[in-house]
Amino acid sequence: MILKLIALASLGFLASHPVVRFEGDGVRIGDALVRGDVLELRSAGAAALLASGSALEALTETLPVEIAAGRQLLLEPGLRITRVDGGVRVAAHGNRGIKFAAGAEIVLSTSQVLVTATPEGWTIGDQKLAGPALRAGLQSQDDVDSNLDKMKDPSEKLRASSVPKLSERKWRVFSWGSPLTGAQAADSNSVRTIDRVSPSGAP
Repeated sequence: MILKLIALASLGFLASHPVVRFEGDGVRIGDALVRGDVLELRSAGAAALLASGSALEALTETLPVEIAAGRQLLLEPGLRITRVDGGVRVAAHGNRGIKFAAGAEIVLSTSQVLVTATPEGWTIGDQKLAGPALRAGLQSQDDVDSNLDKMKDPSEKLRASSVPKLSERKWRVFSWGSPLTGAQAADSNSVRTIDRVSPSGAP
């Protein structure tokens, strides 16, 4: 039942937007075919976008783009796709990372990557995802933190967890000299300095 509702919602979302797709001689946006080399401001339903004969960029909301027959890329604002040999290049502004999602599967990528539609789904760089639709958006800070945590070596994590915080470290401070150095070890004056150490380690 839940899957049916999700499917119906997706169909409603796609039906509310005119067809946007790459064609052999340009980019189709509804009934218009864009062929020029310069990006132009266009609209697709309620969505505003930049389009040229080989590139698209969503400006205001997620834009479904037909990359190949039966394969749609849901392009979120902040990303630009450009047709190149072998597929489309997905790029982000400001070297931001890109997050791709197909169903429950997620791939995190650098700020520029080649995406290719395949019979099974998609190839993103050297990684593969299955499914007819692929969502592409900017990585959030949570995505970045999670990815860095996964990249950490397990032994490094263990070392980091075993080192006490600075606020928990105790230091023994003596008012003068060390009572355990050389001849001072048996000196009564030095020994008496030990009880002058406070519980927090401060003199």
